[in-house]
Amino acid sequence: MSDNDTDDEVILLRAEFPGHRIGTETVVDRIRYVARSQRDGAHPHTVITGDLSELRAALEAGWTGDQRPLNG
Repeated sequence: MSDNDTDDEVILLRAEFPGHRIGTETVVDRIRYVARSQRDGAHPHTVITGDLSELRAALEAGWTGDQRPLNG
């Protein structure tokens, strides 16, 4: 995955999960994807991973039924 593809995926995740602040952090020479809840009681509160698929899966696991509990 190129840097542009990664940037595009992060942008898509931000649109899909507006209740989380989603971004990247570089630790030493590794990129980590970070999602932090913007609401008390939202699940998951924080996800940190080096894998965008894992980030998406963790955020999707916070959904209940057909609603996204993180949307306003």
